[in-house]
Amino acid sequence: MKKVAVLLLGSMVLTGCGSDESSDSHASSTYMGEIESVNAHADSMTVNAMALSLSNARIELNGHYVDSTELEPGMQVDVEYDDGIAYEVDIDPEIVGIATLVTESEITVNGQVFEHANIAKGLVGTNSNRVMLFGYIDQTGKWVINAIHKANFLLAEDLYEGKITSIDKASSHFNIGTMKVDYSNAGMDHEDLAELKVNAWVEVEGQFSTDFKAYDVDVEDDLDLANAEVEGYVTALNHDKTLMTLNGKTDVVITENTRFEDGIKDELKVGSRVDVDLINNAGQLQASEIEFD
Repeated sequence: MKKVAVLLLGSMVLTGCGSDESSDSHASSTYMGEIESVNAHADSMTVNAMALSLSNARIELNGHYVDSTELEPGMQVDVEYDDGIAYEVDIDPEIVGIATLVTESEITVNGQVFEHANIAKGLVGTNSNRVMLFGYIDQTGKWVINAIHKANFLLAEDLYEGKITSIDKASSHFNIGTMKVDYSNAGMDHEDLAELKVNAWVEVEGQFSTDFKAYDVDVEDDLDLANAEVEGYVTALNHDKTLMTLNGKTDVVITENTRFEDGIKDELKVGSRVDVDLINNAGQLQASEIEFD
């Protein structure tokens, strides 16, 4: 299964030293969230108000090495760290590809048009830059793009993620909205193939031309977020507030044991920005604590 790549604006996973989740025995914590600042002179970055040294960090995007000079504020990252030192940093965009049309309010990547709030400065009027888009799916099913960064340092590999809306296993194709994905050449075993179904959230790596030719398809498992502290947006909430969706993709159960900080349960609503401690309780992703931001 893939490392979870949801939009996490400020989250922390506490794991024991030597955890099976990491090959680095030094890292005792994982933070998944937004880079607040980068200090190139000190070779460090700040996330969640923590300054982390990058001098010993291996920085990657989908398995490809990235130099620390490419890190910028606003990027979403997954950081393994301990005592102020980052050991592994994974950049975690939702979309990567060539921006073929950029205006002050829209950007076209991988044939899809995304609205943005004039955050593509330096790209407007260009049509050949490889870019990374960071964002989440709101309650209407629409992408909200929070950050756009150039990615010309990357290899010619595109990325797209979202919920499968239709699938034809006979021809090895599925759709994420209007994006048609050909996964006939993707390296997937029988278990992976069995998980491909309508409403499954997938991350697709490959090459976009008219359609998306997938080299790799990863199906997301909500339980990968167990033991994580996740900051995001409530994009769906049932009537009795016992089930919510974060960032348009992660379903979280709210129980009578869920604690609330800086607010009460009645204040929870669609659009709330929250910090959630998550646990796996008998195969169910539950919130042990919800803090209002």
